[in-house]
Amino acid sequence: MLGKCKLCGEVKELCNQSHIIPNFMYKDLFDEKHRAHVIKSQKGSVQQIGYRQSGEFDKNILCQKCDNEILGKLDRYASLILFDGYPKILENRVSPNGMRFTYCAEIDYKKFKLFLLSILWRASISSKPLFVEVELGPHQEIIRQMLLTNSPGEHLEYPCLILTYLHLKSYPKDVVAQPSKSRIDGGYVYKLLIGGMIYIFFISKHIIPSELMDVAISPNGEMKIIHSPPRTVQKVLKNITGVDFT
Repeated sequence: MLGKCKLCGEVKELCNQSHIIPNFMYKDLFDEKHRAHVIKSQKGSVQQIGYRQSGEFDKNILCQKCDNEILGKLDRYASLILFDGYPKILENRVSPNGMRFTYCAEIDYKKFKLFLLSILWRASISSKPLFVEVELGPHQEIIRQMLLTNSPGEHLEYPCLILTYLHLKSYPKDVVAQPSKSRIDGGYVYKLLIGGMIYIFFISKHIIPSELMDVAISPNGEMKIIHSPPRTVQKVLKNITGVDFT
């Protein structure tokens, strides 16, 4: 199909299938039939909307160059960081206040920050019902320009905090949930749950908790992945999915 690419803005042949959530983020989620559970929340109720045998995708939104060269390169780099142990320093640590986390270093700030932004942006341009709550307004164009010009912005410009509960055996790991939007002190937060990993995007700097400002990927290539305690996991999962897992 010939149409306007949502990233470069040029009229080109558009891809029949462009991933919103890449396949690699579904790693270890699939059952024996290579399926992952996908659920959504609506007005306090929870509905399983089916299974996926690949990452979430949409059609006729990106041209081949933007999909494969610009965003595809970011996806491939992020897969190394998140699943293939690419950071040269990868250590489990405990902070003075008792917070447990995985410390990662020697990450390419530009590539990984832009990858995270691309997931949020792709969700915002998708017409798929799963992403209906991701409405970035004027921030959508700002992030588009950041992706197009290969500019990741400052450390606390649209930061993403990554939490995990993979260390806790009593919570579901094989679930991908509908992204949720919350309003906090006049700013918006988006949460994405993908297989035991929770990605929290802060659209406004002033709502970022001070104790978490050094958690997101920084220009010196450092990042912390927080090991969520059970109480935090229960709260976040209920907020995202509407299910009480206690």
